[in-house]
Amino acid sequence: MKKVILSFLALFMLCEHLEARTILRKKDPNIPEITIGWKNSKKRITRSNWAYKEDPIFTSFNEPYFNSHHIPADTIPAKNDPNTLYDCRIINKQITHLLSEIKKGKKQYTYFTILKDKNFNHSQRCGLIILKFKNYPLVLKLFMETPKTFIDPYCKGFENQFFFYMSGGMNRYFLGFTRVKNLEMVKEQIENNARWKDRVTLPRKWYWKPKKTRWIEVRGKNIGDNTKEITTQMPSVYAIIADELDTKEDAPSLSSKEKSKLIMELCMDLRLFVDPHADNFVIKAIQDNTDYSINIVDTEHFPSVIGLKEEPTFTNHLEWYLYLGTKYFQDAFLQTKYDRKEAQYRPNPYKIEW
Repeated sequence: MKKVILSFLALFMLCEHLEARTILRKKDPNIPEITIGWKNSKKRITRSNWAYKEDPIFTSFNEPYFNSHHIPADTIPAKNDPNTLYDCRIINKQITHLLSEIKKGKKQYTYFTILKDKNFNHSQRCGLIILKFKNYPLVLKLFMETPKTFIDPYCKGFENQFFFYMSGGMNRYFLGFTRVKNLEMVKEQIENNARWKDRVTLPRKWYWKPKKTRWIEVRGKNIGDNTKEITTQMPSVYAIIADELDTKEDAPSLSSKEKSKLIMELCMDLRLFVDPHADNFVIKAIQDNTDYSINIVDTEHFPSVIGLKEEPTFTNHLEWYLYLGTKYFQDAFLQTKYDRKEAQYRPNPYKIEW
């Protein structure tokens, strides 16, 4: 059923992409517009689209928070053994070497193994690539953009096109900035929930960026409730370093239907702050298969992924996929001009407060 829904949405997205606008039609003076370029460069690219919103484009990156959660300069302890320390200077050198290999067009790396690259464009060197350290039980999620690729929702995989129309111009690059903050919020929710407090495991996470990196500057107008131009700046390259989790499931007595129900119950209790996709959870049996522990693999702020402005309720993944399909179609194709204008001012109950 999921594949059928995605196939229909892909067709709709293609039609949206191919839709032409007559050159005789005047540009709406109120349409949201962003201008983007390298910091301190006069060269700029300007794009207009009703999908652009203040959140996430101008709110996702918080530099003080980013810097305060940067990987330490000296060492980090092993997750389950505080006496074992990992040298962050070596980690930094290995990531820097990885960047040089990517810039040379390589697809196999000295210190890393690729786990997922479907949202990464190797030829344009943009998007998200997920890798495993060969010498440490750590995972690296590397984000790269340029001004040109930043405003192109079609060059970094199928999923980014959904995000763009559903959530105000969102993409994986923006979402990466939410992962550490959302991890803290999810931890707090779990600690305050008696059912999940001692059953859910989360990885530690840190930000990383090169010592020398170019910055992208974005300017916007007709966005949010601002009457003047708004601006933001973000690093063109950064990463998330996280603990590698045991992803081997061990719950033989749990059926697929029961697993789906358990995941949805957790996600509902967490207000959908984490992606309900089944691959995002590793379930293991405890207490003679009478109970289960859950590892949450990813902690990107899921309301930001799909532009969630309400708190829907689901009991299984079929209901969830149908909701996503309906929401995307509504956001991409059924918005009137009034709806689009009103959306610029609508409060966001899920907005991350830094």
